[in-house]
Amino acid sequence: MNEKAIGIFEQYDLKVDSAFKYRGNYGCYTATGKYILMEYDFSEEKLETIFTVQEYLEQGGIKTEKLIHNKENRIISVGEDGFGYVLKKIYDVEECDIRRREHLEKAAKNLGKIHKHCREMATIWDETVRIYPAKNMLDAFRKHNKEILHIKNYIGKRKNKNYFERYLQGIIEAYWNQGKETVTLLEQSAYEELYRNAICQKQILHGNYNQHAIGFEQQNPVLVHLSKVYYGPRIQDVYDFLRKVLEKNNWNIALGHEVLGHYETENPLKKEEYTVLKALFSYPEKFWKIVNYYYNSNKSWYSEKNEEKLKAFQEQEGFRREFIASL
Repeated sequence: MNEKAIGIFEQYDLKVDSAFKYRGNYGCYTATGKYILMEYDFSEEKLETIFTVQEYLEQGGIKTEKLIHNKENRIISVGEDGFGYVLKKIYDVEECDIRRREHLEKAAKNLGKIHKHCREMATIWDETVRIYPAKNMLDAFRKHNKEILHIKNYIGKRKNKNYFERYLQGIIEAYWNQGKETVTLLEQSAYEELYRNAICQKQILHGNYNQHAIGFEQQNPVLVHLSKVYYGPRIQDVYDFLRKVLEKNNWNIALGHEVLGHYETENPLKKEEYTVLKALFSYPEKFWKIVNYYYNSNKSWYSEKNEEKLKAFQEQEGFRREFIASL
Protein backbone atom coordinates (compact mmCIF):
# COMPACT_ATOMS: atom_id res chain seq x y z
CA MET A 1 0.00 0.00 0.00
CA ASN A 2 1.12 3.56 -0.65
CA GLU A 3 2.97 4.95 2.39
CA LYS A 4 0.93 8.13 2.32
CA ALA A 5 -2.29 6.11 2.56
CA ILE A 6 -0.85 3.98 5.40
CA GLY A 7 -0.06 7.13 7.37
CA ILE A 8 -3.60 8.47 6.98
CA PHE A 9 -5.36 5.17 7.75
CA GLU A 10 -3.31 4.93 10.96
CA GLN A 11 -5.05 8.10 12.16
CA TYR A 12 -8.32 6.12 12.47
CA ASP A 13 -9.50 3.32 14.75
CA LEU A 14 -9.46 0.84 11.89
CA LYS A 15 -7.78 -2.51 11.41
CA VAL A 16 -7.11 -2.59 7.68
CA ASP A 17 -7.47 -6.06 6.13
CA SER A 18 -6.68 -5.03 2.56
CA ALA A 19 -6.47 -1.90 0.45
CA PHE A 20 -7.39 -0.90 -3.08
CA LYS A 21 -6.90 2.02 -5.46
CA TYR A 22 -9.97 4.20 -5.93
CA ARG A 23 -10.05 7.00 -8.53
CA GLY A 24 -6.58 8.23 -7.67
CA ASN A 25 -7.03 7.68 -3.94
CA TYR A 26 -7.07 4.63 -1.70
CA GLY A 27 -9.74 2.59 -0.05
CA CYS A 28 -9.62 -0.24 2.44
CA TYR A 29 -11.60 -3.22 3.67
CA THR A 30 -12.00 -3.81 7.38
CA ALA A 31 -14.11 -6.04 9.61
CA THR A 32 -16.62 -3.19 9.87
CA GLY A 33 -16.94 -2.47 6.15
CA LYS A 34 -15.48 -0.64 3.20
CA TYR A 35 -13.90 2.82 3.38
CA ILE A 36 -12.34 5.32 0.97
CA LEU A 37 -9.98 8.26 1.46
CA MET A 38 -10.84 11.43 -0.40
CA GLU A 39 -9.33 14.90 -0.67
CA TYR A 40 -11.80 17.17 1.02
CA ASP A 41 -13.75 19.82 -0.90
CA PHE A 42 -15.46 21.67 1.95
CA SER A 43 -14.62 23.37 5.22
CA GLU A 44 -14.52 21.22 8.34
CA GLU A 45 -17.61 23.04 9.57
CA LYS A 46 -19.51 22.02 6.43
CA LEU A 47 -18.30 18.43 6.72
CA GLU A 48 -19.44 18.28 10.35
CA THR A 49 -22.86 19.48 9.25
CA ILE A 50 -23.05 16.75 6.59
CA PHE A 51 -21.96 14.18 9.19
CA THR A 52 -24.74 15.34 11.54
CA VAL A 53 -27.32 14.92 8.76
CA GLN A 54 -25.94 11.46 7.88
CA GLU A 55 -26.21 10.34 11.51
CA TYR A 56 -29.72 11.73 11.83
CA LEU A 57 -30.84 9.96 8.65
CA GLU A 58 -29.41 6.66 9.90
CA GLN A 59 -31.41 7.05 13.12
CA GLY A 60 -34.52 7.19 10.92
CA GLY A 61 -33.63 3.99 9.10
CA ILE A 62 -32.26 5.74 6.01
CA LYS A 63 -28.99 4.09 5.02
CA THR A 64 -26.31 6.48 3.87
CA GLU A 65 -22.60 6.70 3.19
CA LYS A 66 -20.99 8.28 6.21
CA LEU A 67 -18.00 10.46 7.08
CA ILE A 68 -15.70 9.05 9.77
CA HIS A 69 -13.92 10.92 12.57
CA ASN A 70 -10.28 10.15 13.28
CA LYS A 71 -8.71 9.32 16.67
CA GLU A 72 -8.59 13.03 17.49
CA ASN A 73 -12.32 13.32 16.72
CA ARG A 74 -11.63 15.40 13.61
CA ILE A 75 -13.18 14.79 10.21
CA ILE A 76 -10.19 16.14 8.30
CA SER A 77 -6.92 14.22 8.59
CA VAL A 78 -3.70 15.79 7.36
CA GLY A 79 -1.28 13.55 5.49
CA GLU A 80 2.51 13.76 5.34
CA ASP A 81 2.10 15.68 2.08
CA GLY A 82 0.30 18.45 3.99
CA PHE A 83 -3.01 17.86 2.22
CA GLY A 84 -6.26 17.22 4.06
CA TYR A 85 -8.26 14.03 3.58
CA VAL A 86 -11.57 12.64 4.73
CA LEU A 87 -12.49 9.01 5.27
CA LYS A 88 -15.93 7.83 4.26
CA LYS A 89 -17.68 4.51 4.82
CA ILE A 90 -19.20 3.34 1.55
CA TYR A 91 -21.18 0.37 0.26
CA ASP A 92 -21.06 -1.77 -2.86
CA VAL A 93 -24.13 -0.38 -4.60
CA GLU A 94 -25.77 -0.50 -7.98
CA GLU A 95 -26.51 3.03 -9.21
CA CYS A 96 -30.14 3.92 -9.65
CA ASP A 97 -31.27 3.09 -13.19
CA ILE A 98 -33.58 5.93 -14.14
CA ARG A 99 -35.42 3.67 -16.58
CA ARG A 100 -36.17 0.85 -14.11
CA ARG A 101 -39.52 1.26 -12.41
CA GLU A 102 -38.53 -0.70 -9.29
CA HIS A 103 -35.52 1.61 -8.80
CA LEU A 104 -37.63 4.71 -9.28
CA GLU A 105 -40.24 3.45 -6.82
CA LYS A 106 -37.66 2.90 -4.10
CA ALA A 107 -35.82 6.14 -4.84
CA ALA A 108 -39.06 8.16 -4.66
CA LYS A 109 -40.11 6.50 -1.39
CA ASN A 110 -36.64 7.10 0.02
CA LEU A 111 -36.90 10.82 -0.77
CA GLY A 112 -40.28 10.91 0.97
CA LYS A 113 -38.74 9.25 4.03
CA ILE A 114 -35.87 11.75 4.07
CA HIS A 115 -38.21 14.73 4.01
CA LYS A 116 -40.54 13.20 6.60
CA HIS A 117 -37.75 12.28 8.99
CA CYS A 118 -35.96 15.63 8.66
CA ARG A 119 -39.11 17.61 9.37
CA GLU A 120 -38.21 17.73 13.07
CA MET A 121 -34.46 18.06 12.57
CA ALA A 122 -34.34 21.74 13.54
CA THR A 123 -34.44 20.69 17.20
CA ILE A 124 -30.95 19.13 17.07
CA TRP A 125 -29.04 22.03 15.54
CA ASP A 126 -26.59 24.08 17.52
CA GLU A 127 -27.03 27.76 16.72
CA THR A 128 -23.47 27.89 15.40
CA VAL A 129 -24.20 25.35 12.63
CA ARG A 130 -24.40 27.06 9.28
CA ILE A 131 -26.76 25.69 6.66
CA TYR A 132 -27.54 28.08 3.86
CA PRO A 133 -30.87 28.60 2.11
CA ALA A 134 -31.46 26.68 -1.11
CA LYS A 135 -31.73 28.75 -4.27
CA ASN A 136 -34.93 30.73 -4.56
CA MET A 137 -36.51 29.41 -7.77
CA LEU A 138 -38.25 32.71 -8.47
CA ASP A 139 -34.94 34.55 -8.37
CA ALA A 140 -33.31 31.80 -10.45
CA PHE A 141 -35.99 31.90 -13.14
CA ARG A 142 -35.92 35.71 -13.31
CA LYS A 143 -32.16 35.52 -13.84
CA HIS A 144 -32.55 32.81 -16.50
CA ASN A 145 -35.11 34.95 -18.32
CA LYS A 146 -32.64 37.84 -18.49
CA GLU A 147 -30.02 35.45 -19.87
CA ILE A 148 -32.39 34.10 -22.52
CA LEU A 149 -33.30 37.66 -23.55
CA HIS A 150 -29.61 38.57 -23.76
CA ILE A 151 -28.93 35.53 -25.99
CA LYS A 152 -31.99 36.36 -28.11
CA ASN A 153 -30.65 39.87 -28.74
CA TYR A 154 -27.13 38.56 -29.35
CA ILE A 155 -28.29 36.11 -32.03
CA GLY A 156 -30.46 38.77 -33.63
CA LYS A 157 -27.39 40.95 -34.17
CA ARG A 158 -25.03 38.13 -35.16
CA LYS A 159 -24.03 37.95 -38.81
CA ASN A 160 -23.22 34.72 -40.65
CA LYS A 161 -25.38 32.60 -38.38
CA ASN A 162 -24.79 28.84 -38.47
CA TYR A 163 -27.67 26.36 -38.68
CA PHE A 164 -28.01 26.04 -34.89
CA GLU A 165 -28.25 29.80 -34.47
CA ARG A 166 -30.81 30.18 -37.26
CA TYR A 167 -32.89 27.38 -35.74
CA LEU A 168 -32.58 28.88 -32.27
CA GLN A 169 -33.59 32.33 -33.52
CA GLY A 170 -36.88 30.87 -34.74
CA ILE A 171 -37.92 29.43 -31.38
CA ILE A 172 -36.18 31.45 -28.65
CA GLU A 173 -38.88 34.08 -28.21
CA ALA A 174 -41.53 31.44 -27.53
CA TYR A 175 -39.44 29.98 -24.72
CA TRP A 176 -38.59 33.40 -23.35
CA ASN A 177 -42.36 33.99 -23.12
CA GLN A 178 -42.77 30.64 -21.37
CA GLY A 179 -40.19 31.75 -18.85
CA LYS A 180 -42.00 35.02 -18.17
CA GLU A 181 -45.32 33.19 -17.78
CA THR A 182 -43.72 30.80 -15.27
CA VAL A 183 -42.47 33.68 -13.14
CA THR A 184 -46.02 35.06 -13.05
CA LEU A 185 -47.41 31.63 -12.07
CA LEU A 186 -44.87 31.27 -9.26
CA GLU A 187 -45.56 34.80 -8.02
CA GLN A 188 -49.26 33.97 -7.84
CA SER A 189 -48.65 30.65 -6.08
CA ALA A 190 -47.72 29.90 -2.48
CA TYR A 191 -44.06 29.43 -3.43
CA GLU A 192 -42.58 32.42 -1.63
CA GLU A 193 -44.50 31.55 1.54
CA LEU A 194 -43.32 27.93 1.34
CA TYR A 195 -39.76 29.10 0.78
CA ARG A 196 -39.77 31.53 3.73
CA ASN A 197 -41.41 29.00 6.06
CA ALA A 198 -38.96 26.26 5.10
CA ILE A 199 -35.99 28.44 5.99
CA CYS A 200 -37.60 29.73 9.19
CA GLN A 201 -38.45 26.15 10.28
CA LYS A 202 -35.03 24.84 9.16
CA GLN A 203 -36.47 22.24 6.80
CA ILE A 204 -33.66 20.17 5.31
CA LEU A 205 -33.39 19.86 1.55
CA HIS A 206 -31.09 17.31 -0.12
CA GLY A 207 -30.31 19.80 -2.89
CA ASN A 208 -29.08 17.33 -5.50
CA TYR A 209 -31.38 14.29 -5.39
CA ASN A 210 -31.09 12.44 -8.69
CA GLN A 211 -30.14 9.00 -9.99
CA HIS A 212 -26.51 9.59 -9.01
CA ALA A 213 -27.44 10.32 -5.39
CA ILE A 214 -29.04 6.96 -4.70
CA GLY A 215 -27.71 3.41 -5.02
CA PHE A 216 -29.00 -0.04 -4.14
CA GLU A 217 -27.32 -2.61 -1.95
CA GLN A 218 -29.16 -5.90 -2.51
CA GLN A 219 -32.18 -3.87 -3.70
CA ASN A 220 -32.15 -1.67 -0.57
CA PRO A 221 -31.63 2.09 -1.11
CA VAL A 222 -28.43 3.76 0.06
CA LEU A 223 -27.93 7.52 -0.03
CA VAL A 224 -24.60 8.37 -1.66
CA HIS A 225 -22.71 11.59 -2.49
CA LEU A 226 -24.54 13.69 0.11
CA SER A 227 -22.76 17.04 -0.11
CA LYS A 228 -25.33 19.80 -0.69
CA VAL A 229 -27.52 20.24 2.36
CA TYR A 230 -29.72 23.33 2.43
CA TYR A 231 -32.78 24.79 4.08
CA GLY A 232 -35.64 24.95 1.61
CA PRO A 233 -39.07 23.67 0.61
CA ARG A 234 -39.18 19.93 -0.10
CA ILE A 235 -41.03 20.53 -3.36
CA GLN A 236 -37.73 21.64 -4.91
CA ASP A 237 -36.22 18.19 -4.28
CA VAL A 238 -39.35 16.56 -5.70
CA TYR A 239 -39.16 18.77 -8.79
CA ASP A 240 -35.46 18.14 -9.38
CA PHE A 241 -35.79 14.36 -9.09
CA LEU A 242 -38.99 14.06 -11.10
CA ARG A 243 -37.73 16.34 -13.88
CA LYS A 244 -34.64 14.15 -14.32
CA VAL A 245 -36.83 11.05 -14.44
CA LEU A 246 -39.19 12.51 -17.03
CA GLU A 247 -36.47 13.95 -19.26
CA LYS A 248 -34.93 10.49 -19.49
CA ASN A 249 -38.29 8.79 -20.08
CA ASN A 250 -39.79 11.00 -22.81
CA TRP A 251 -42.11 12.76 -20.33
CA ASN A 252 -44.15 9.62 -19.70
CA ILE A 253 -47.25 10.97 -17.93
CA ALA A 254 -48.20 7.70 -16.28
CA LEU A 255 -44.66 7.19 -14.99
CA GLY A 256 -44.51 10.74 -13.63
CA HIS A 257 -47.67 10.29 -11.59
CA GLU A 258 -46.52 6.84 -10.50
CA VAL A 259 -43.27 8.27 -9.10
CA LEU A 260 -45.18 11.08 -7.35
CA GLY A 261 -47.52 8.46 -5.88
CA HIS A 262 -44.60 6.50 -4.46
CA TYR A 263 -43.21 9.66 -2.84
CA GLU A 264 -46.61 10.42 -1.33
CA THR A 265 -46.92 6.99 0.29
CA GLU A 266 -44.26 8.29 2.67
CA ASN A 267 -44.97 12.04 2.67
CA PRO A 268 -48.14 13.38 1.01
CA LEU A 269 -48.00 16.73 -0.80
CA LYS A 270 -50.42 19.55 -0.10
CA LYS A 271 -52.63 21.15 -2.72
CA GLU A 272 -50.57 24.36 -2.78
CA GLU A 273 -47.41 22.30 -3.29
CA TYR A 274 -48.93 20.69 -6.37
CA THR A 275 -49.68 24.19 -7.70
CA VAL A 276 -46.05 25.17 -7.14
CA LEU A 277 -44.83 21.92 -8.74
CA LYS A 278 -46.91 22.63 -11.85
CA ALA A 279 -45.44 26.14 -12.06
CA LEU A 280 -41.88 24.83 -11.68
CA PHE A 281 -42.40 22.34 -14.50
CA SER A 282 -43.76 25.13 -16.67
CA TYR A 283 -40.29 26.64 -16.87
CA PRO A 284 -38.30 25.44 -19.96
CA GLU A 285 -35.25 24.63 -17.83
CA LYS A 286 -33.67 22.22 -20.29
CA PHE A 287 -33.95 24.85 -23.02
CA TRP A 288 -32.24 27.43 -20.81
CA LYS A 289 -29.39 24.99 -20.05
CA ILE A 290 -28.78 24.30 -23.75
CA VAL A 291 -28.74 27.94 -24.87
CA ASN A 292 -26.77 29.08 -21.83
CA TYR A 293 -24.13 26.45 -22.53
CA TYR A 294 -24.00 27.58 -26.16
CA TYR A 295 -23.57 31.22 -25.19
CA ASN A 296 -20.83 30.55 -22.64
CA SER A 297 -18.86 28.20 -24.91
CA ASN A 298 -16.67 29.03 -27.90
CA LYS A 299 -19.34 30.32 -30.27
CA SER A 300 -16.98 30.31 -33.24
CA TRP A 301 -17.10 26.49 -33.16
CA TYR A 302 -20.20 24.84 -34.57
CA SER A 303 -21.47 22.21 -32.11
CA GLU A 304 -23.50 19.32 -33.46
CA LYS A 305 -24.08 18.23 -29.86
CA ASN A 306 -25.89 21.48 -29.06
CA GLU A 307 -28.02 21.04 -32.15
CA GLU A 308 -28.87 17.44 -31.22
CA LYS A 309 -29.82 18.44 -27.66
CA LEU A 310 -32.02 21.29 -28.86
CA LYS A 311 -33.81 19.10 -31.41
CA ALA A 312 -34.30 16.33 -28.82
CA PHE A 313 -35.78 18.91 -26.43
CA GLN A 314 -38.12 20.14 -29.16
CA GLU A 315 -39.23 16.60 -29.97
CA GLN A 316 -40.25 16.10 -26.33
CA GLU A 317 -41.94 19.46 -25.99
CA GLY A 318 -45.45 18.21 -26.72
CA PHE A 319 -45.12 15.47 -24.10
CA ARG A 320 -43.74 17.97 -21.57
CA ARG A 321 -46.73 20.27 -22.05
CA GLU A 322 -49.11 17.29 -21.70
CA PHE A 323 -47.51 16.31 -18.41
CA ILE A 324 -47.78 19.87 -17.09
CA ALA A 325 -51.47 19.93 -18.03
CA SER A 326 -51.99 16.64 -16.16
CA LEU A 327 -50.80 18.03 -12.81
